[in-house]
Amino acid sequence: MRLQVPMPQMPNEEETRVPLRKSCTLHYSGGILAAETFNISQKGVGIELPSGSQWLNPAAIQSVSIREIGVFDVSVRWKRGTRVGLSFRSQAPAQQTLDSYL
Repeated sequence: MRLQVPMPQMPNEEETRVPLRKSCTLHYSGGILAAETFNISQKGVGIELPSGSQWLNPAAIQSVSIREIGVFDVSVRWKRGTRVGLSFRSQAPAQQTLDSYL
């Protein structure tokens, strides 16, 4: 018998995502990890994990620091391969910061 695992929630197509390649730093309980964004929206950011980072449990990610934009508390929405979708935990401060950037 095979156990069915629910698929992680993929991004809502109504969100306007902007392609964005920027260096970022993921902060988790055990330290930090350099990564790169691949897109951003008012509600979250897509992150590309570096090769060899399969050891990282995405659920451990607490915040992301995006170069030249800011630091955001996040929660994981989905993971597929080396890509992780992160939601901003606090929408209002994130929107204020991103409004000026986007």
